[in-house]
Amino acid sequence: ANTITLKTMYEEISILWRQDLKYRPNFSITDGKVNIPVIFAKVCGVKEDSESEYFNNIRKLVTEDTMVITKVPVIQQTDINPVKPYVTEFYRNRKLLRDKIKAHSSYQYGYIKEEVQDYILDKLELLINSQVIKGTFENGMEYTIIATVLNMKKEIVRMIQNFDFTKSNPKIIYILTSEDILSREDAIVTAFLNLVGYDIIMFVPTGYESEGRFYNSQIMERHEAGEYKYDLRAPDVSQFVPYTDRQTFFDKIFKRGR
Repeated sequence: ANTITLKTMYEEISILWRQDLKYRPNFSITDGKVNIPVIFAKVCGVKEDSESEYFNNIRKLVTEDTMVITKVPVIQQTDINPVKPYVTEFYRNRKLLRDKIKAHSSYQYGYIKEEVQDYILDKLELLINSQVIKGTFENGMEYTIIATVLNMKKEIVRMIQNFDFTKSNPKIIYILTSEDILSREDAIVTAFLNLVGYDIIMFVPTGYESEGRFYNSQIMERHEAGEYKYDLRAPDVSQFVPYTDRQTFFDKIFKRGR
């Protein structure tokens, strides 16, 4: 599958968000490839008159396959990563050495379907070669990208395996109300999941550059929704259950905000 980031008006996001991919503009299947229209957006400022209305409208976007993140960084550079010591063995001449990766003792995705493993590695290689992440091919950042993507939480990997390219896609909602910013690893995973086919939206009422310093360009579509607001406090993430009021396995996992 190939992802196509939709160019939208801010008001269109809520309309497209819950649509199956096959009903979105620019969806197509050509030569065995599925072209997936995805949302990858940052919404700055607050359009609504009240804080409660602002957060309630965000809550309406939560589906059964949505991760809601209200506290960053999620991934710290100091977190244990068993892949990291070996990454220089996994990449040569701008190509992933896939057989070596899959055979290595540190490889964590061998339990999922082979085609899904290949899909993850395809998008990992694309992320590196696109040089979206600052420092790629300059200071060894490509190896940090490999280590980060090959060490994702198993819940994310399961969501990727369950992903049907024609139906509703997995989603991430960031609600970033403070001065805290994404870590380098958070930025890598966010860019990677966009390539996989996730819908990702960041609500940043302050307008701060919560993610920008790790990207070589503005890869997210930016919407200026209203006046910048400071010192808002996001509700407890446990309140952001799917708007259908149906709780699933994933809701229980991600209600911690991680």
